[in-house]
Parts: sequence; C-alpha cells; structure tokens
Amino acid sequence: MAMEISEKAMTMLTKIGFTKYEIMIYWTLLVYGPSTAKEISERSGVPYNRVYDTIASLKSRGFVNEVDGSPKIYVAYSPKIAFLKFKRDIDSIQEVLEKELKRLKVTPEEKPGIWRTKDLDTAIEMVKESIENSSHEVILVAPEKFLERIENNMKDALKRGITVSLYTEEKIDLSDLAKLGNLYVRKFHKLNHFIGMFDGKEVIDIQNIGFRPRNPPSFKATYPEIIFSQYSFIREAFKESSLILEGIRNKDDLRFFATFHAVDIIRRHLNDSVIYAKITGRNLVTGKIEKLEGRVIGYTVALDEGIDNFDLETEKGIVKIGGMFAVLEDYETTMIRLIIV
Repeated sequence: MAMEISEKAMTMLTKIGFTKYEIMIYWTLLVYGPSTAKEISERSGVPYNRVYDTIASLKSRGFVNEVDGSPKIYVAYSPKIAFLKFKRDIDSIQEVLEKELKRLKVTPEEKPGIWRTKDLDTAIEMVKESIENSSHEVILVAPEKFLERIENNMKDALKRGITVSLYTEEKIDLSDLAKLGNLYVRKFHKLNHFIGMFDGKEVIDIQNIGFRPRNPPSFKATYPEIIFSQYSFIREAFKESSLILEGIRNKDDLRFFATFHAVDIIRRHLNDSVIYAKITGRNLVTGKIEKLEGRVIGYTVALDEGIDNFDLETEKGIVKIGGMFAVLEDYETTMIRLIIV
C-alpha cells in the first residue's frame, strides 16, 4: 500500500468491527479519491478477487458509494459523514436492544454483580442510566462540577416524581432544580469521591473525583454488602451535613428509599401537618413482602445507634417501619411514599 494507515487508526477501526481488507480499501479511497476496482487493488494491496465483496460490505455500512459507468468508480464518504450514519445506526441498534430487554427482562431476583471502569465518561453514563432507571429516590454525594455533567438527568428525574437528595457544596445554586420536584440539598465537606445510590438497589462510586483525575477507578455494584457499606457512609454524611435547600413540589407524593431521609421530613413537619405513608416492605417475622398504608403517628431518630424509623397506624394496628437492613422494627422497606396534608 503506497500510503500506510497508522497502527493506532488500524487498531481503532478493528475495534469497531472493520476487517483488515475493509480498512485498507476505505483508507485507499480516502487517500487517492475516486478509483476503479483495479486501481483499488493495486493501491491497497487487497487481492482483486476480494475487492468487490469488501466494497459491498463497506457500501452496506455507508462508508463507500459507487458511480455508475464502465468501469465503475468507487468513492469513500469522509469520516465525518460516514461516521454520522454509523453513529445513527449504533443508536438505533441500542434503542432496539433496550426495548427488547425491557420486554423480556426476567423478574426474579438476579445475582449481584459489579461493573468496573477507569473511563470517566463510561462512569458518568452508568450514573445517568441508573438515574433513568430509578423510581423512588436518587442520592448523590458529589462536588459541584460533577453535578453539571448530570444536571439534565436530575431534572428529568425530578419531573418524574423521583426525590433527589444531594450532598454537595453550599456555593452551588440549585434553586431552578427545586422548582421541578422534590429536592433536598445538604452541605457536606467530604467530597473527594462521588457516591450515587439509586432506590437502594445499586451504588456507583467514582474515586477521587474531587481532584478531577483523568481515569478515576469507578464501579457500579448490586452486592448487598457493598450497598450496606455505602448506605452506612451516606447515613454518616447525613449526620455531619446541614440542610441548605428543601424543595417540596409534590406534597402528595414524597418518595424515599432511605428511611433516615423520610424520618427527617416527618421530624420537621409532623407537628404542623398530618402525614400519611404508603410503603412496600418485608415483614421481618414472616419474611413476606406486604403493602401498608396509614397515618404516621411518631418516629425515632438515634443515628449514633443506627436507628431511624417511624410508627405507622394501619388497619393491622401500629407498626414500626425501618429502612434497609432493619432488625429492630416490624418492617424493612426501601419503597416509601409520604403524603403531607
């Protein structure tokens, strides 16, 4: 080949599924411009009997086109144009796969897993996806600069009725977000790492994000042990932080998975409001999942002892509702809806 393609470009194209002959022919057409099959073979080094099937493959993917004539002339679309179509095709494939996955997703409990990356963009996409998949509460412990990357996702979550609980810096102005839904912002000083917890089902950790590293070690995990350790850290953060912004837009649908956040609302509003709750929780005696609703009549907050729960007056009597990993209460829940009247 008269003009060799770099090893780096060769590797990158191979990574996205290009064969060696496809790379050689596409590159030849980019370098030399419109060419016949014979010229392509001579300039690229691809055997003449493989030129036509390789061009057919490149044509089907939108990288090459042909001009009618005798002999036919072949032209390459510039990378900017060719990859625009390629990206659209990839997006379309992704959309179809996600729809199929939602349709066929197995409902029983899945085995826990952990997903690791050192690519910041990949970690941020994980965070965005987890926000999109949440239904009750998103908790984010994050520096101000990181929140800018996921601002639109937070806005969408708030509009969908999901509670967003932030632990961040005091200087950040989040008043626009507070107008969209149920938002709680707490000032917290230990912001070296990013921690995101979503409905209590998964956690994402991006290390040393406060120092803006290029390739921070990051992971998403669904292991109960990892969730418990991060949940415990967030509860400690709750103890050490101060509420600096509260936006309640949906008083009839305040959603939480963290009981200490729900209990904090109850503690601050029970004296001047009537509060009802709907929960889906596990009966700690029978192990069965039950749905309960009733009026909130009391609460207990003893964070140093790891206790945060509330008393719910139901048709079955008064029961004590605890959060994830509850042991002292009657029910363990990560699905709480409060109604403030």
